[in-house]
Amino acid sequence: MIRIGIIGSDNSHSITFSQMINDQKHKYHVNGMKVLYLYGLDEERNKEVSEKGGIPYIVKRPEDMIGKIDCAFIEFRDGALHYKYAKPFIEAGIPVFIDKPLATSVEDAKRIVSLAIKNNVLLTSFSALRFSEVVQEVKRIRDEIVTLSVTGPGDPDSIYSGLIFYGIHVAEILEEILGPFSGRVYAVRRNKTILGVIEVDNGPLVSVLISNDIPYHFSIRVLTKEKVIYKNIEDFMECYKNGVLTIKRMLEEKKWPLKADDMIVPIKVIKAIEESYIKGTAIRF
Repeated sequence: MIRIGIIGSDNSHSITFSQMINDQKHKYHVNGMKVLYLYGLDEERNKEVSEKGGIPYIVKRPEDMIGKIDCAFIEFRDGALHYKYAKPFIEAGIPVFIDKPLATSVEDAKRIVSLAIKNNVLLTSFSALRFSEVVQEVKRIRDEIVTLSVTGPGDPDSIYSGLIFYGIHVAEILEEILGPFSGRVYAVRRNKTILGVIEVDNGPLVSVLISNDIPYHFSIRVLTKEKVIYKNIEDFMECYKNGVLTIKRMLEEKKWPLKADDMIVPIKVIKAIEESYIKGTAIRF
């Protein structure tokens, strides 16, 4: 049995993942794992997550889990906290999953990855939307893509470090489809809406729309020489299950499911978008 500890109770995923893992009757149950410990900054929220997720133990300090778990799930909504709370587990040799975003700065993202490499510790971080069948379908034809557009929600004024809190989903979808990429982006902002055009080096032209001024949805539009594809991403629970299964495979196979660049590039993309609409100029990343 793989023993899990969740650090950060404010994220809805702390309930979603613990229910999928702990409730054997859950439609998307994942066998062979158990969420046993929880730490969060708000006692009332901790009690709620513990009850809804069937988590038996709430600890006073994250370090109280060390020696009692096989993997730490870092689940804070604000990715600015992720390095601080992942660090003691990585240094203790405990595998870590860091929910999106890995970090809120490129510097912190690199620090986390470097620390895991230095300590030879299993690490992964992702938006579960990477695993949507729609995303995987587009990924299979990526060499045919002429233009790619991804739309998703996001608030440039979010209290959780701005655009990256939810905008990271769009960047991770792009990275999953294209693989690690570089280029330059020009972005503009109007109210809660961000529109960006990315010139991908040796790749297609890409546009991103991140907005809290439109209905909540994620969509992908692809143009090739032969066809047009437009689809909404709606298989959210399947994505979550595939995400948990990815973590489980990492622990069983003792292999990072994503490479360092896979996790760092989405942070670079969002930070470049922010810098572009603030400065009013194209930014390379």
